[in-house]
Amino acid sequence: WEEVVHPLSDVDPTTVGLFIIYILFAELAVLNVITGVFCQNAIDSAQHDKDLVTQSILANKKKYIQQIHKIFNDIDVDNSGTITIQEFKKHLNNVNVKAYFESLELDTSDVWSLFRMMDTDAGNAIDLDEFVAGCFRLKG
Repeated sequence: WEEVVHPLSDVDPTTVGLFIIYILFAELAVLNVITGVFCQNAIDSAQHDKDLVTQSILANKKKYIQQIHKIFNDIDVDNSGTITIQEFKKHLNNVNVKAYFESLELDTSDVWSLFRMMDTDAGNAIDLDEFVAGCFRLKG
């Protein structure tokens, strides 16, 4: 810096001060740009993480619906497209079905109350849509 400062001080002592201010301003500007690039990369990365979480939630929901369809088909032994109270009661003794409802923290001992909670149209039969909606509603 001496090589630059000595000739400037010979011209005018205030030019040394202006030169130092210029150097400080240039360094701060460069550092600000570098910081901005790092911050933008962090923001883009966080947004990408949110997208991954959203995709994961949607994939889990799709998998959950597939599991509910499988359980519905297992319970609907006569392939009528609906589950009656008798079919429901019979299959709640099945270990897989019982474990599924317990995973939702639902007491399967009161079959009739559980059936009525899922049978939203009070038709004494649960169709696939009611079953899926009921499972989601009971899951929370």
